Parts: sequence; C-alpha cells; structure tokens
Amino acid sequence: MINNLEIAIGEKIKSYRKKREITQEQLAEYLNISFQSVSKWECGESYPDITMLPKIALFFGITTDELLCIDKLKEQEDMVSSNHRSHKALMTGNTQEAVTAMREANAKYPGNFQIMKELVEMLYWDTAKGRDIEHQQSGFKEIISIGEKIRAECRDDKIRRDILQYMCIAYRCIGESEKAINLANEDLADINLSKEIILIQLLDGDKLIRHRQENLLKFLGHFSWEIKCLSESFTAENKIAIYKNILGIYFMIFKDGDFGHYNYHLFKLYMDIAGEYINEKNNSEALENIKNAAVHAIDFGKTAYRAPHTSPLIDRINPVGLNLVKNYTGNEPYNLLKNLGEEKYNVIRDTPEFIEICENLKQHADKNG
Repeated sequence: MINNLEIAIGEKIKSYRKKREITQEQLAEYLNISFQSVSKWECGESYPDITMLPKIALFFGITTDELLCIDKLKEQEDMVSSNHRSHKALMTGNTQEAVTAMREANAKYPGNFQIMKELVEMLYWDTAKGRDIEHQQSGFKEIISIGEKIRAECRDDKIRRDILQYMCIAYRCIGESEKAINLANEDLADINLSKEIILIQLLDGDKLIRHRQENLLKFLGHFSWEIKCLSESFTAENKIAIYKNILGIYFMIFKDGDFGHYNYHLFKLYMDIAGEYINEKNNSEALENIKNAAVHAIDFGKTAYRAPHTSPLIDRINPVGLNLVKNYTGNEPYNLLKNLGEEKYNVIRDTPEFIEICENLKQHADKNG
C-alpha cells in the first residue's frame, strides 16, 4: 500500500520537474531509467530506490531531506499532536481549547486541508455550545468560509464530502436554509448510494457480518431519533408507549446488557419517559424511570468505549478506542444531578426514592469528567 509520504515525494519530484520545465522523459534520461518509472513516482504508484535519491536531489539542487519530505513528516507529527490535544479537550467539553489547538496548527500549516477540516469540526462543536448569538453567527460563518475554500481547492474527495455536513448546518443556522438544502441535494448521495448499503452487495463471510453489525449500530441512533421526533406532537400516553418501544429495540440488540456508550441513549430515553410521567402526575413511574436513567448515566462512565460487545447481533464490534465527543463539561451523573435540580422535579424532590437516587449520583459525579 502506498503511504502519504511516498505520494508527497512523488508530488515534490513533479513540482521540481515542472519548475525546471523538463519532461518526464528528460528526467528519466538523466537518471538512466524509463520515463514510466518517473510517471509512477509522480502518480504515487511507486517510490524511488534509495540509491537514486541523492542523484535526484543533486539534479534539482535540493537536499535529500527536502526530497524525502522531512518537512512533511514534521507536519504529519504536528498534526497528530494537534488532533490529540483537540480531541482530548473535546472529551472534557473544553471546546475553546479544542479550537485553539487546531487554529495554531492551521496557522503553522495553512495549506493542509486535513487540518482545515479538523478546525471546522472543532468550530462546529464550540459554536453548537451556543454561548451567545454573536459567537454562534461568527462561528458558523467561519465554517462556511473554510468549507468553501476546501471545496474549491481540495482534491481529496473524502475531505470534501466530510465538510459538507458542517456547511449545511452552518448555512441553516445563519438563516440561509435554501443554500443548505441545495448543497445537500446537489453534493450528498442518497442513502441507497452510501457505502453502508453498497458494501452489503460486495462483501461476504465474516466481513459482511461485521459490516451488517456496524450498519445496525449506525442506523440505530438515527432510527430511534426519527421516531422520537415524529412523536413530539403526540399525547403523553402515546409518547410513553413509543419511547418504551424504542427501549425495547435497544434491549433486543444489546441482549447481554453490553450497552457501552449506548448507555447514554438509554439514560436520555428514560429521562424523557420520566418527564412525561411528571406531566401526567404519575410520580411513582417518574421515579422508577429516573432511577433507571441514573443507572445508565453511571454505567456510561464505567463501560463506554472499553469492552467488546458480546450480544449475538453485535458480537463482532469492538468499541475500544472510540473517542467521546461532547460540547459540555462534567460527566453524565454530574449533568443528570444538575437536571434533577429543575423546578419540575419539586413534586418528588423530598421523597426517599428521589433522595437516594441523588445521593447515588453524587458518588459518581465529576464536574471535570
């Protein structure tokens, strides 16, 4: 497999050859090789033999370090370091630090489209935090500006595709929904043309099973969210029934209780159900669901991204190493405790069950988590 460094060396040879205004054939003649070899270097299909490097460098009047893209290696190392710093900050909800890390990297390597894409992602999470309208508008406009530059100049299809989701959201949030819709319709593929669907027809054996399991988990969040949104105008009774059915889907898929970071989805669902029961003045059911929510909020911190799944429908999935992305501070027990301080819970605040739930959450709450 050709790596990025080999591609960079090929691009450097091509750049210097064009500066000298010579053809591939002329360079090949000097090096006493076939012009096909030069062509393969420049296309990133192969790499010059190590014994050839000093001669190539001498011909172009550069050092072998320059030819070997030592500067490119340093750029890649710096990018990895910046990404690590930004994602570490994002895991604790410090979105400003995440943006700062990528701004510094972008200032140092302004032509690196991968860094620009990462900066857009950090800007999105920081802007979505919504400190004030002016901050939001400024952030979304910067996302659009960087995105347009990437779309105009970047040749990497993946980076161009990845940037679109942030641009669409940004356009909508600054009141230009029509641009967002046009961008999505023109440049984003229909779900039936996605790799998730097409690869089903191309893979087989264990690879196909794993791919289907990955699809199941990818679609799960979207599927349950769409159902939840469609039920917003329903009666409390119907909402509760629907939310419980969604819970049933999760318990079917995660048969062994190996929810991992999906504990977050369950804790949110249980709190939604509890809220509806509060509105219906069914305090006992509200307390039961808050208790379940607390269990999953606590388990989220204990199990997220650590253990492989064991349930039959997802037993090929190993979530170890996944990064938690969030734009808020504090872990889930800490934030659940804050939510339970809202006025609507006053009707059950003094009950022994509510007090016990809060005391349990306090033991696991971490403001900096």
